[in-house]
Amino acid sequence: MTRTTVLIVILVIIGAGVAAAALISGGGGSDPVTSDAVIPSTTALTTVTATTPTTTSTNSQSSATQVQNAVTSYVQAAEEGDATTLCALQSGGAAASSAQACAAKLGISLADLPSVTKLKLGSVSVKGDKATVQLVSVGELTLVKSSAGWRISSFKPSNAAPSGGTSPGQGSNAGGARPD
Repeated sequence: MTRTTVLIVILVIIGAGVAAAALISGGGGSDPVTSDAVIPSTTALTTVTATTPTTTSTNSQSSATQVQNAVTSYVQAAEEGDATTLCALQSGGAAASSAQACAAKLGISLADLPSVTKLKLGSVSVKGDKATVQLVSVGELTLVKSSAGWRISSFKPSNAAPSGGTSPGQGSNAGGARPD
């Protein structure tokens, strides 16, 4: 026999052994396999969903984290042109025909907001039911806490260059220049 033939025979034997072991252990059928083995876990998995408009209070989330999540959700909704979510994340929550129309109710131009990938949160200040968040090189958002969670109440743009926000339907303002 040649080396190639011997190698093929060995691989077939190994494959047959693996298949037999899987069938014996119950891994070959469609029924779930149960085991009494305990697998130690040292890592906790935490998932943060930034697109959820409701930021209800939980013991595990601080007010600052809730505020950050609300801001991230707002910027994402603005980027996606999601008027329903955007309006729901604003104080007053009145519906509007477009994301820009909703944001305009608070004096916010969507072109002033960064994209989610460029969003950089600076300081977060929470005092009772009011909070402010610095958007680095963009401005300051003010939030108020309602029964539904933290809601955006105003935006004050900074004097710094814009971050390259996105206006729905217009794409990214990656150059950093303000649209005219």
